[in-house]
Amino acid sequence: MTKSSLLKYIDQGREIEFQYNEKKYSITYGEYKGKDVISFCEFYQESTEVTTADELLSVTRDGVSVLEMWESISEDDVRLF
Repeated sequence: MTKSSLLKYIDQGREIEFQYNEKKYSITYGEYKGKDVISFCEFYQESTEVTTADELLSVTRDGVSVLEMWESISEDDVRLF
């Protein structure tokens, strides 16, 4: 998948689930302390909230950024809502 596709989905407000290295992750949206946020987490784990798509791209799990994860997966690994 490409960086531009992820940014497009975020801009559209699409909720995203994807699988990377046999783990499932999600990107959702909400409000935290009065601010609109983008939330990223591994399923059933603690989430990280950021306020911009650029911040989201650099969030890391197990030493790998969201962008690196996204660019290494295929469309078959992604579900959009």
